[in-house]
Amino acid sequence: MQIKFNGKYDKKLFYNAVRLANEPGRNARLLHILVGMAFAVILVDTVTKIIRTGDFAGQVIEIALLLLMGLVLYQAYIPPYLGAQKMWTPELAQRIMSGHISKQGITYNFPNGDKVYAWSDFNRLRKMPNLVTLISLGGMLLVFPRHFFKSDADWGRFINLIDTSVITTKKN
Repeated sequence: MQIKFNGKYDKKLFYNAVRLANEPGRNARLLHILVGMAFAVILVDTVTKIIRTGDFAGQVIEIALLLLMGLVLYQAYIPPYLGAQKMWTPELAQRIMSGHISKQGITYNFPNGDKVYAWSDFNRLRKMPNLVTLISLGGMLLVFPRHFFKSDADWGRFINLIDTSVITTKKN
C-alpha cells in the first residue's frame, strides 16, 4: 500500500507546523502558565511600588526575579518563531513536496534523487485535525498538511499508519 502526497507549503501553515512541532508537553505548559501569571503579578506590584516610592534600587530583587521569569517565558515561545523564520525561504515556498508513504516509511521525490525516512527514524509526532508534524532523531522536521493528500481516505490511511508506526518519546 502506497499513499501518494503532493503539495506546496504556505507561510502561515509552515509557521503553525513549527509551533506545533515545538509545543511543550502538558507539565511544561502548566509551568509556563504559572510563571506567566506570577510574572504579571510581580510586574504590576513592582511597577506600582516604584511609581509610588520612586525607589528603583529598593526593588532590585523583584526586578532580577522578573528578568529571570521573562527569560523562562522567552525560551518557551520565541525560539520556535525565530526558527520558523530562519527555515522559511523563497525556495521552500516554491518547492513542490511530493512522494509516497508506505509501511516502510516516507519517501520524498527530489530532482537530485529520492530521500527515504524509515519509521524508526522518527521520535516525535504532533497532530492537529488538518496537520501532522514528524521530527526525526536527527532533528529534521517533516510537515504533512491535509491538502497534500488527494482524498479523505488517503489522509485517514496516513493518520492510521503514523499512529501505528511512529514510536514517540513521551513529552510531559
